[in-house]
Amino acid sequence: MPPTLRNANLTEKLSEILTRQIESGERAPGSRLPTEEQLAAEYGVSRTVVREGIARLKSDGLVTTRQGLGAFVAETLTAAPFRIQAAGAETPQEMVQQVFELRIGVETQAAALAAERATAAQLREIRTALKQLEQVQKHGGDGVEEDMRFHRAIARATNNRIYDDFARFLERHVREQLGISRRNSTVAGWLQAVQQEHQAIYDAIAARDGMAAAQAAGAHVRNGMERLRKFHAH
Repeated sequence: MPPTLRNANLTEKLSEILTRQIESGERAPGSRLPTEEQLAAEYGVSRTVVREGIARLKSDGLVTTRQGLGAFVAETLTAAPFRIQAAGAETPQEMVQQVFELRIGVETQAAALAAERATAAQLREIRTALKQLEQVQKHGGDGVEEDMRFHRAIARATNNRIYDDFARFLERHVREQLGISRRNSTVAGWLQAVQQEHQAIYDAIAARDGMAAAQAAGAHVRNGMERLRKFHAH
């Protein structure tokens, strides 16, 4: 009898379980998966969670769907998709640290490329996201979505599709980190510092100064790592 899932991120947990079953051969290639209703009952989740989990497996090439027949394990499995998830020995804090270290490399180079390649329209998009974040914070919002929009705009301004795609991949992990730290009223003063860091990144990109943009982006990520460390230390 499988354990009932009670983690907040039910879709991720369900997809991880089904992925392990498929990759281990427990669910054979070509076999039909249980119905949405059956999986929902088996794991104690909603049918919406099941649909989202199946959609993730489909995008990973692990299952196929057939109109009116349901979902089936793919006959030929593709290489395992890249994922960020904790190994058994890693704590959540260690995972956060590792994601931040990855972001330093990705976001510093993205900012440098954006400074070199951004079009006038893309610069306006970055500036608009910056101003939206400023307005939300002035009215007491946490600014998480606006913050993500700012970083997405920079990734797009690299004019490198893979940077853009990878930024979207990282987005869920970054959003979780931002959401955790900004739910605590004691860190409200950090938002002003964050906005100043964003402004420095934008100014360097707009000035076409790749080195300054990379330095500003690196400082922003490192400061974010330190802010989250202080939050967990409370």
